[in-house]
Amino acid sequence: MKVESPATLRSLGVDMLKKLGIDRVADRTKVYEVWDMVRRRLRILGITLVWIDEAQDMFKETLAAETQSMFKMLKGLMQGDHPVVVVLSGTDRLGEITKVDAQVNRRFSKIRPSALEFGVHNEAIETFTRGFAKKAGLDMDLSGETINRIIRAGRHRFGRSIELILMAVECALRDGADTLRIEHFELAFGIHEGCEITANIFAVTDWTALVLDDDEAEPAAPVKKKGATRARKMG
Repeated sequence: MKVESPATLRSLGVDMLKKLGIDRVADRTKVYEVWDMVRRRLRILGITLVWIDEAQDMFKETLAAETQSMFKMLKGLMQGDHPVVVVLSGTDRLGEITKVDAQVNRRFSKIRPSALEFGVHNEAIETFTRGFAKKAGLDMDLSGETINRIIRAGRHRFGRSIELILMAVECALRDGADTLRIEHFELAFGIHEGCEITANIFAVTDWTALVLDDDEAEPAAPVKKKGATRARKMG
């Protein structure tokens, strides 16, 4: 399930119950009763893994009472007569939050995908792009430099790069095109970022000089010459 912000312990439990087949919960139902129902439904349905996406929105200030209640809820799901595996996914902030509670932190293994690198992951990103285009009934006409632009536009993150590719495919389909081209990425990036044409990675020549609004702290990997580095499996 995906956390809808702003999230409270009650709203999270009610949303989870909807996923588990219970559409209505009485307003007078107490929070602990809601989570008792969640655990009961997980047991009845034989569910052994719960995946919560955008999990950073479950937590407000690290010392807030609601945050401590969220930690207790997570521990409760992983204990009892029907313990489940809990997977939390979200932004980098999530890793810092879970460190606040020692027991929760100990129970979770942290997986942080490595940043995409120019020349190292180009083949994989091109394969994904071609695959999505084919699925949509499109041919593909993109240069190797365009793949570099996709990686940069996605902030060197796998998920963000894939999201951009899907948006570009959608733009091509709406345009009635039969081939996925760089202009579809230019349109997708412009719509998503709300930027001027001069700040569009897919529209300017010196795109490597552009500074994006939410660039992460870690420096971007340098552009490597084709064939200089052997492709390796992404983390």
